[in-house]
Amino acid sequence: MQCHQSTPVRVVHSEAIIAAGVVALLKAEGDLSVETCSLEWAAQAYSASDDVPLPVLVTDHAGVLSLAQSAHGRKDARILVLSSLDREHDVRLALEAGARGYLFQGCEVAQLVDAVHAVAAGAKYLPARIASQLADSLMRHALTARETEVLSAMCTGASNKQISLQLGVSPATVKAFVRLIYDKIGASARTQAIAIAAERGLLARRSQDDRSTRAPRRTLRRLPVSNDIDPREA
Repeated sequence: MQCHQSTPVRVVHSEAIIAAGVVALLKAEGDLSVETCSLEWAAQAYSASDDVPLPVLVTDHAGVLSLAQSAHGRKDARILVLSSLDREHDVRLALEAGARGYLFQGCEVAQLVDAVHAVAAGAKYLPARIASQLADSLMRHALTARETEVLSAMCTGASNKQISLQLGVSPATVKAFVRLIYDKIGASARTQAIAIAAERGLLARRSQDDRSTRAPRRTLRRLPVSNDIDPREA
């Protein structure tokens, strides 16, 4: 009789009840060898020689971010994220940190099993909803560093005049940036732009490389919300 080797799976999640549930569900599959582990163990595993096979690691969003340095450059990384975070920015962060798959908590059991098998085989696994989000984002133009600063100031309630004073540019220049931001994110008004920024996590997208290569700029101060914003600024 031919003996089939089980696929090793390790589970580490900040919510113990979720970790226990994932272990129980996956153990019901005859071809998976499932155990819990610590983040420290996972970090050591990913820091080991490339010759050492890696298990599938099911973790949460914080887990994959903490393993980003260890997993960086490992083509055999097999990390599946199970998270309640559903913003486009959160998914991108996890994938950039080394995740091969991403699932929302509350997914179907069959979907979890399929994702584990796909990641174990070296493939990527993204549900249709996440894949659609990322595909839509590729069709949009990314905000520049200056546009991000303007949007950040808008989210504090600052008017165009206040933003111009903060950035040392003319109000007309700020208004032009606001219009560009509207076009890029698909907004038609200030309140809608702020809502979209929060929903997509746009203000957290500036990468470490962006911050290190840009020339120092004046730090933005959080200003009180203006109750008399000129309608023409919207």
